[in-house]
Order: sequence, then structure tokens, then C-alpha cells
Amino acid sequence: MPTTLIRPGARALGALLVSAALVGAPSVASADPTPEPSATATATATATPTTTEEPSPTATTEEPTPTASATATADPSPTATADPTPSEPAADAQPFVRGGDARAYGVAAAAGPATSSDPVLVGADYLEEQLRAGGHHFSVEFGGVAYPDYGVTADAVLALAAAGTGQDEATLATAFLADNVGSYASYDDGDPTTVDDIYAGSVAKLLTVATAQGVDPTAFGGWDLVATLQDRENPQGRFVDQTTWADYSNTFGQSFALLGLQRAGAPVSANARAYLLAQQCPGGGFALEMSDAGCSDDANADPDATAMAVQALLAVGGAATEAGAGLDYLAALQNSDGAVGGAGPTASPNANSTGLAGQAFLAGGRTAQARAAQQYLGSLQYGCDLPAALRGGIAYDRAAYDAQVTAGDAAAPSDQDRRSTSQALLALAGVPLGAVTASGSAAEAPALACATRTPTSTPTSTGTPTSTGGATTGAGSGTGSTVAPVVAAAAPAGALAQTGASPLLPVLVGLVLLAAGALAVYASRRRGAHA
Repeated sequence: MPTTLIRPGARALGALLVSAALVGAPSVASADPTPEPSATATATATATPTTTEEPSPTATTEEPTPTASATATADPSPTATADPTPSEPAADAQPFVRGGDARAYGVAAAAGPATSSDPVLVGADYLEEQLRAGGHHFSVEFGGVAYPDYGVTADAVLALAAAGTGQDEATLATAFLADNVGSYASYDDGDPTTVDDIYAGSVAKLLTVATAQGVDPTAFGGWDLVATLQDRENPQGRFVDQTTWADYSNTFGQSFALLGLQRAGAPVSANARAYLLAQQCPGGGFALEMSDAGCSDDANADPDATAMAVQALLAVGGAATEAGAGLDYLAALQNSDGAVGGAGPTASPNANSTGLAGQAFLAGGRTAQARAAQQYLGSLQYGCDLPAALRGGIAYDRAAYDAQVTAGDAAAPSDQDRRSTSQALLALAGVPLGAVTASGSAAEAPALACATRTPTSTPTSTGTPTSTGGATTGAGSGTGSTVAPVVAAAAPAGALAQTGASPLLPVLVGLVLLAAGALAVYASRRRGAHA
């Protein structure tokens, strides 16, 4: 592991950063602006909500054509009506790639289409291009210095796997995470007499990424993620951090731990499941900050933590009733447009919380709620009216979407967009975390198909045409409608673009001229016959 000295304040900032990466909370742009490079990797989940941050949520997790019914068959209750037996890996699942070879951090991928109007595929294209531009990872900036954002990079990898495309870039991003696993999952203070810090939530999230990518989780960048995570489980079943400062573990990390171990085929202890269940509040929601005493006050319930806990419990089985209560809690929070808000500074409706809730609805068979969540997420997707670099991205909320539309040609990708797209895409794709896999993915995600609008011209004083148009049109109007901007079909290849004028009159005139011409030809032929 790298040896990097870091100040306690910077370490606290690092915990906050990784917490934001796991919890779906805003970015921490207003935190201490002077962290050291490795400070971004100190913890996956923090015990203190990010209350000083702007609503620029993180990203975790979505497959083509959003059809919740494909994964959900019942509306009022979870698919599991009885305590299920923990599922075994599918017999045809891809085997883990053995060894820590950075050239093998993904699956063999075939070529895909160059363009598409599928909201999931073009959302993946946005993430793929953003990862590529960032050197195969995302970064967060403090004081004019960019630091790797490992948590959101992991979210993007999971989103690409769920979308079934972009595997070329997902593989490189996974290799980046493996090469830097020591910076994200641990902290080395340079003192050989002390034990290095290890952050359970970060290890658990990487374990989920490794299994989704088909990579051997026991040799991920030289780490045995399974054994490391199992070592972090205490006698009560809580996956705790190994640190000389504070234990930042929370419900997000506990949920990722259950998901990761289950996906890796490792045993999930009854104590670990019971500890997560203890965090459920009387009203069905789960608390973000864990306690050995559990949750007894509904004021502590957190929608994002609830969505994660429900997915984990459904994946490992044995808690259908409790998972159903969690889904009821989330359904009660869902607005008529499908949006769900978080807690604290993210309480207003947003793509991150809606993405997490959508995944939980999918995992639990709540078809109607899942579809409503997808509808809301689609309404925030940037379309053809915005610069190419933004197309396919998903805004954090309506205000963020409207701001980009207002900026027009000056609009550009932001950290907030990258976070919200990564989080939302899993739900939009219709894939809960327990089922995400890169198997069968395409190599490159297609760009949004936008028909080029024919430039309109006006004569100048010299008679030279002057172009007054040239923008693009197609899927996505930039109007903030409740219909996914990229769902509308693009114009067929070779078709003339719509200019805004009705084609009816020109068509009628053409038909009249065609008929007149036919009559003239007929008349001339008759005259020639009697010459």
C-alpha cells in the first residue's frame, strides 16, 4: 500500500468524500479545501450526513429499454412472499477471471451500434465518454486540485454493466480501481508500528464491482476482498472499519457487504443479516447511522439507506416481510411523477434517491412504482438540443436540468451530472444491484441519434445565402417534459429533417403538378397516334 502522510482534518474529509460516494449524498465542494491526494479514499461511508454540501449527488447504479415488468411481476408486495433461500450463482454465470491482471478486469465484449435512441444505451455513452475524458476515472476538485473519486467511479462501472454496454471503458475503470484499491479501501499512515486503516464499506463496494465485472474478488489488485471483508465483521454482525480515528461504517456499507458476499458465493452470517434488520425503524424505513440498539425512531429513517437495505435483504433472503415494509415506506414517499427525495440536504426529489428507490422497487417486484421512477429519471435526461458532450446524461433534479437547458450551447458536463447519471442508470436499466453483471455487454456504448436540421438561409444584399440554422434536432427537446427526452425515435438514416413547417401544402402542390404532367404526357401520346 502507498505510504502517504495525511493530516487528521484531511482524513475526516476523506471519510466524508467516500461517504458521499456510497450514500448518494451531494458532493463535498464546501468541505475543507486542502486535502492530500489520498484523502479521498479514507472511507466508504461516514457516520455524519453531508449537511454542508450542495446537492450534487453521487452515483451508484441501470439496462436497455426501461421495462420494470421484466424484473417485477407483482405490484403491491415484494416478489418474495416467503423467506427465500439465499440464491446460488447462476449455472451459466461467467466465471471469475483469476489473478490480478489489469488486462482482464472485464468481459469479452462485442461491437455494438454506433447510435441509438435507447435512453439506457445513450446514458451509458455519456458515462463512458466522461470516464474516458477523466483518464478512466472520475475526480472531485478541491482548491483547484483534482483528486480521484473512487466511489463514483465504482458506481459508473456498475451502471455500465447494468446497461450492457461500454465494457471497453468499464474494464479500464475497473483496472484503475484495482490499481488504487489501497488508496480507496485503506489508509497507510507511514508508521510501521501501527496497523493500516481498512474501510469496510469501500471493500464491500469493490467486492460488488469485482463480481459484477466477472473479476476474481480474491485477487483484486492484490487484495482478497472476500477475506478482508469477512475480517471486518464483529461478533454482533456489523462490518466495522479498522481505524484509529472513528468507525464510519453505516447501513450503506452493511448492505454492500451482504450484497458483495452473496454475489461472490461467500457465506452471509445470520448475525450480519440480523444487524442490518435491526436498523429498520418502526415505520419500515432504515436508519443510515447504525447502532447496536437498532432504530426506534422513524425520524432517523433514511430513504437512500432503506433502498440499499431492501436490495441487500432480498438478495440474501429470509426477510421478505421486513423488505416489504421498507418498500411500503419508499412507495409512500414517491411523488405522483415518480420522484423520490432523500434525507437532510437531499430531501427534495432528485435522480439519485429516485434511482436507488427504483432499484429497490425492481428487486421487490413493485412494477408500478419502478416504472414511475423510470419515467421521472427519463424526464431529466439531456437530449439533442444540448451539446454532444451532455447528451444521454441525467440531471440531478429539475432545477439542474433547466439550468443546463438555459445555458444552451454553453452547457457542459458537471460533477453533479456524472454522479446523478451513475446513480440513476441502474434503475433506468431495470437492474437491481444483486443482479448487475457485465456478461454479454457490448464494447462501446452508442451515441444519441440526432437528426441534423437543414440550415435555413436568408439572402444577403449580395445575394449570398446566409445560414440562420444548423442546430440539431431529434430525441430530446430540452423542455423538461415528463417524457424521457431520448425515448422518442430519431429520424431514419437518410430522411429529411423536419424544419418546423407543415409539409402538407408542398405535398399537395406536388401531387397536382404530377397529375398535370401525367395528363400532358397522355395527351401528347394520343396526338402522336393520330398524326
